[in-house]
Amino acid sequence: MYLLNSMKEFYFKNKNIIIILKAFSLGGAEKQALFLANYLQKNYNCTVNIYSYIKPKNSKLFFKECELLQLKNLHFVQNPLSAAGNFNYIKRRIKILLLGLKLRKHKPDIIIPYLNPPSIIANLLLKTTGAKITFWHHRGPDYYRGDSIESLAVKKAKLFIANSPDGKKELESKFSIDKRKSYFLPNFSTIKTKNHKKGISKLDSIKGKKIIGMIGHFRQEKLQSIVVKSFYKLLKNHKDIHLVLAGNIDESEEEKSMYSEVINFIKKHQLSDKVTLLHNVTANEVLPYFDFGVLMSKKEGMPNVIMEYMSYNLPVICTNHEGCKSLLGDKYPYLINNSVDELTEKIEFLLQNETEFNSIGQKNKKRIEKNFSIEKYIENLTTIINS
Repeated sequence: MYLLNSMKEFYFKNKNIIIILKAFSLGGAEKQALFLANYLQKNYNCTVNIYSYIKPKNSKLFFKECELLQLKNLHFVQNPLSAAGNFNYIKRRIKILLLGLKLRKHKPDIIIPYLNPPSIIANLLLKTTGAKITFWHHRGPDYYRGDSIESLAVKKAKLFIANSPDGKKELESKFSIDKRKSYFLPNFSTIKTKNHKKGISKLDSIKGKKIIGMIGHFRQEKLQSIVVKSFYKLLKNHKDIHLVLAGNIDESEEEKSMYSEVINFIKKHQLSDKVTLLHNVTANEVLPYFDFGVLMSKKEGMPNVIMEYMSYNLPVICTNHEGCKSLLGDKYPYLINNSVDELTEKIEFLLQNETEFNSIGQKNKKRIEKNFSIEKYIENLTTIINS
């Protein structure tokens, strides 16, 4: 294994921790970060400060989650990776240095970045902060800068951690790094107890119907269009079903276009009373209504939403990504291609086979509880850091 030189064994007890996010928005990576912050504060007596450098137009869910988890040490700073005009590289290095000096006041022991750009920042400001440990933290669908600032950060990084087997291979290929420095560390379930309270008025009126649901923001890697088209086909034989698509709309033109495609399909086929679109709702708020959990997407790391479905003992049907396979098992029968016909076939089968419907949900629940706890995640992360 690759050795971290000149470092005593690290443990999370009584540590000062800095988490760097790209934006105060609530995607899967951010859910993991906030839940980890809360757990380390409550169970390990850690002090956690959370930094971000991009302020999205809609942060409602993010701050709602922070309030729920009693996370108050939130800091917004200017983007240190942004620079205009000449001498961009030097300007970025100076901005990162200044941010490092700002973080130094927290006397951090470890810096935990989420996504590739925060990983660049964390590895370049590590020494300035006085912290001993950070790593590159790949979290599924993300982008690479391919510039000199990224190359320098890669050279400085001693550890590369990915939340999926695909992500680990991607890092090794993209950066040509030593495989002894890269690790696959599975996500953990962010749902400790199921919510049994139903409080969404739009869904309370739906009685006697099986609800097929997908939670996912309308981002370019998600494929809600496949789900709504499959649902339309299912309606020919099943009148007692309803579709719920829960997720916010991002601001890019492509993502607005994806949302419009779904809306236009619903209008064209007169599905408005059979499909419910929800925004600014959390998984715990909407999952008590679901009978099926669906996720169709172009790319995933280890999807937080799949773990949420499993925690609510739902039958899960999703795209056959490596991260999904790691969660559900290699032989899980409902990992499919991004196909309307395949999705329709799998839901049809479960609608007609109640025993299988109940059995697969219970198996998912047991698997998530056994293999993907936050306690096991912290234990494995500590082992990697000390390896």
